[in-house]
Amino acid sequence: MGFDVLILGGGVAGLKTAEYLQDDCRVAVLEEDIVTGGLAFQLGCKATSECLYCGVCRALSVKRKEPGFSVFLGRTIREIRKQGGTFLLTTDRETLEGRFLVVATGVAPFDARELPNLGWKKFPNIYTGFELETGLNGGVLQKLAHCRRIAFVQCVGSRNFKEKRGYCSQVCCRYALRLSEDLLSLYPQLEIDFYYMDLQIIGKKTEKLWETRQKIRLVRKIPFEAKEKGGKIFLTLEGSHGEESEGYDAVILSVGMVPSPGTQKIGEMLQLDFTPEGFIRNYGEGVTSQEGIFVCGTACGPGDIEASLHSAWEVSQKVRKEMRRAQP
Repeated sequence: MGFDVLILGGGVAGLKTAEYLQDDCRVAVLEEDIVTGGLAFQLGCKATSECLYCGVCRALSVKRKEPGFSVFLGRTIREIRKQGGTFLLTTDRETLEGRFLVVATGVAPFDARELPNLGWKKFPNIYTGFELETGLNGGVLQKLAHCRRIAFVQCVGSRNFKEKRGYCSQVCCRYALRLSEDLLSLYPQLEIDFYYMDLQIIGKKTEKLWETRQKIRLVRKIPFEAKEKGGKIFLTLEGSHGEESEGYDAVILSVGMVPSPGTQKIGEMLQLDFTPEGFIRNYGEGVTSQEGIFVCGTACGPGDIEASLHSAWEVSQKVRKEMRRAQP
């Protein structure tokens, strides 16, 4: 089967890129999962009495549209090789041909078990921000109805140069503040402490987030250990006079984003350049180190839903230009 563009990854970036290109060329999206959507479609709406502009509704609108392109679900890519000016992509079911490839394999949430000192999966009432995000539509916040004091711990898994994760994930502060707003709207009695390095809430429609920060206690320190005692979680941090400890009813670890296994696998298969953090290197407009191959969305670095949608537009325009240039 022949196509003009093969898009690897059926998340919001891949689907939106295909949508932008579908009227001009033959497009196919390949997704390893049995459904499209990726990470963005696992998240829940965080609106309270007003929209908090988390982008989830925009992501859902992409999926709800009837596609004008081919979608291949549950596909494992076995081999990709170039023959002349055409890419031959072999899955576990078929071989597809494409003139251009777009890698949109996304990111994954950091596994907080890699930081056992923070107690996730070891003590009760310690959650990751991603757990709360994915459980919003199922009423996960009701689990915190008994709480009086809650702590958010930022930069879990990112801003760590030793582990080659020195980057900011660009989403943690915003989703943590939105979750804080959700919790305060449900349980006004809550006291929320917010441990952080610096607040990254620049962007469109962030006025509400600046209001939220005034309702919580900001602590510019990062705890290094969590312990459980008498049903409470105690966070240990460096104070002005040595170690200090604060007790909470629940702790939420704001995990950052890391390259997905698919990003690593496809990037190596295509012999693409990587950043030191393991993302596919973007040389501008989605251009990679290999001719005819582009990278889109968070496969080239962490970002929010709005950033992925913008990346889809930028890459689709570049692919369109390259298609016109390649025409005889």
